[in-house]
Amino acid sequence: MNEKWRYIDLDKIDGFNSAALFESIAKHVGSGLSPDTIFFWRVRSPVIYLGYHQCVADEINTDYCIENNIGIVRRILGGGCGFCDEDQILFSVIGKEGGIIPPDIQAAYEKVLGGVVNALITLGPGGEIEPGRNAVYSKGRKISGNAQGRLDGAVLVNGSLLMDFDFGLMDRILKNPTKNLYPVATAREGMITLKDMGIRDINFVKKALKGGFETSLGIGTYTGILTENEIKTANQLLEKYRSHDWTYRMDIKRSQRKSSSLLLPQ
Repeated sequence: MNEKWRYIDLDKIDGFNSAALFESIAKHVGSGLSPDTIFFWRVRSPVIYLGYHQCVADEINTDYCIENNIGIVRRILGGGCGFCDEDQILFSVIGKEGGIIPPDIQAAYEKVLGGVVNALITLGPGGEIEPGRNAVYSKGRKISGNAQGRLDGAVLVNGSLLMDFDFGLMDRILKNPTKNLYPVATAREGMITLKDMGIRDINFVKKALKGGFETSLGIGTYTGILTENEIKTANQLLEKYRSHDWTYRMDIKRSQRKSSSLLLPQ
């Protein structure tokens, strides 16, 4: 009998809360207090998920974000930044280290992103993993961006699946919107959505994506809920994710290094 993982779909939630939640779930999975989990959500309003090691100033037009109330969420995972809105299904596949998800980074991507490819096969257009960008492509264009991390005994592989996409808004928010794509002049040329391919039923897509992960991981799932402890920890973490010092931590570090170098004797 297949191992059973918990499946949680919170649908639309706040972008900052989502980052606090998948960190909290990972902490509990890693410590053995929660089962391995597949977590789906969508963001209520547009956000930028910033990679752990990135500087805000290098990637994002912050004035535009502030003026238009677009959140900047520094996640605990590496990788590049991504623009997300309610037209994307976002996921976090969280397993205990030493379990089903392989320890090797590339092998972990192949295992988990195989679930996205399986979903695209079920939906019709098909797809393939692009290992150089840790992404999934369909018809030669990117449809799923992904990131990975290891935290407190857990492995997380996060990603998105594009139902639709506001390319104009992303172009205004990101300083280099084609950075994580094949060489193209515009992001629209390098990306594709399920809507482009005539697929609009989000519940059908979610079912295909959940089934795709089940097949790629060799598991079954059951519909679960967050535990009281997971919610409590997420609420505690939320203060960090909303803080200026966390969001701009790499910018602050770089500024401090520059200041220190200026003070050194020449």
